[in-house]
Amino acid sequence: MDDALRQLRAIIRQKSLRIGEFTLSSGKRSSYYLDCRMTTLDPTGALLIGRLMLDCIRKRNIQADAIGGLTIGADPIATAVAVVSALEGQPLPAFIVRKETKGHGTQRLIEGYDGKPGSRVIVVDDVCTTGDSILKAADRAEETGYEVVAAFCVVDREEGGAELIAKRYPFYALFTAKELLKDA
Repeated sequence: MDDALRQLRAIIRQKSLRIGEFTLSSGKRSSYYLDCRMTTLDPTGALLIGRLMLDCIRKRNIQADAIGGLTIGADPIATAVAVVSALEGQPLPAFIVRKETKGHGTQRLIEGYDGKPGSRVIVVDDVCTTGDSILKAADRAEETGYEVVAAFCVVDREEGGAELIAKRYPFYALFTAKELLKDA
């Protein structure tokens, strides 16, 4: 594990990982909970996530025009990647997928990026359990005319979501739950 991954793992374990009895948004019971917003909204956590995801995108030669996902979990991740990409001189715009179409103004479902049909996009989320958030965001991006070329998350809980996503798109996680829980 390289230094940036080791640093991010430590931040996630300190700020986002809780051990105990929890009910997840899927309704499942779990002996741990990941509130990754505590990491994705942390200055150092956001910077590391932006760098690590951008590095993964480049290493895999994923060609994309924008990056985003379902609000709220994806917002800080997409923004972090966009900011780091701009600092490195290869800007990758971010977008937000609304949970519902805006009821006024332009009535858009996707905000922050106005790509042409056929634009290549990456969909992200903080935690993948069932894969529902990533797949919902991908469906909405495709309904807008975009081509989803990959999906990323910070943590894969290893509960089947990654496999569902991988049936449709290349899928990458910075960490698995097993990696985070080891020695916790």
